[in-house]
Amino acid sequence: MAKFLNTTGISYHLEVLIKGTKEKLFLVSPYLQFNERIKEHIENLNLLKRDIRIIYRDNKLQPDENNWLEKQIGIRTSICKNLHAKCYINESEAIITSMNLYEFSQINNNEMGILITKSEDTDLYNEAYGEVERLLRISEEIKVTVQKISPDSQEKVEKKKILSHLKN
Repeated sequence: MAKFLNTTGISYHLEVLIKGTKEKLFLVSPYLQFNERIKEHIENLNLLKRDIRIIYRDNKLQPDENNWLEKQIGIRTSICKNLHAKCYINESEAIITSMNLYEFSQINNNEMGILITKSEDTDLYNEAYGEVERLLRISEEIKVTVQKISPDSQEKVEKKKILSHLKN
């Protein structure tokens, strides 16, 4: 049966869910900022060649997150515009929650979530898994890269954005 989780419970079960991944891990969150423990577990799964997919809303990662993700060869990232859902799921468990995969949220916010296990709530788990797959299909897969931008080139990029916006 599904289990209610508060902020502490979500953080705990998220770590357990990630560590327990045997095949696939989907992390769906509009915003990303991984704490060090989560990074370590994801890096370990990546070394074990698990299928890791991260779906998020905006390609506006902080430089640290961007650099870390770029180094994680094998992790597939996708952008889903208008994403507001937060779901963390592997082949046996899912957490559906209000909590973004964002360190600040895990520490400072009052969050709620539900833990679903495939063995006890098969239909509910399958519906959540199906929705995550749908989000993946409508998302645009991207390769996270880091590119140093000089102040001069940044100004050119901003001017292009303004001109493009005015044309539309």
